[in-house]
Amino acid sequence: MSAPARGRGLLGRLASPEPQRRLAPVDAVVLNVASILNTHVGDGFTCPEMGCDFVGLMSRWPTSESDVLAAVRRTVEQYEPRLRQVQVRRVHDDGVVVALEITGELRASGARDRIRLRTELAHNGHMDIV
Repeated sequence: MSAPARGRGLLGRLASPEPQRRLAPVDAVVLNVASILNTHVGDGFTCPEMGCDFVGLMSRWPTSESDVLAAVRRTVEQYEPRLRQVQVRRVHDDGVVVALEITGELRASGARDRIRLRTELAHNGHMDIV
């Protein structure tokens, strides 16, 4: 994701010299996925049931792998409506960070564009999109 894509929420846009500029669809999806996967259940003001609590799941890793993958898929499917046919798989686990790949089809595109996000999930529950 490009640096200008960060912080393009309402207040960021209003303070910007170009408040009408929109993010590219892929940048907007990446920004939203990063946000929802780092929101703990109950922390969303407008949607308190949104989010994932990975800390408990990661404390039981690797036996909780299928639960983590299902939680990521379910959360992305429910709170990122621009993606469909979401799939999540583990691509690497070095004992400190678990790398996941999230793929999906971009709904906004008439051409069935697929996007692939590589994430790193730390055992403290923080998720980075790299």
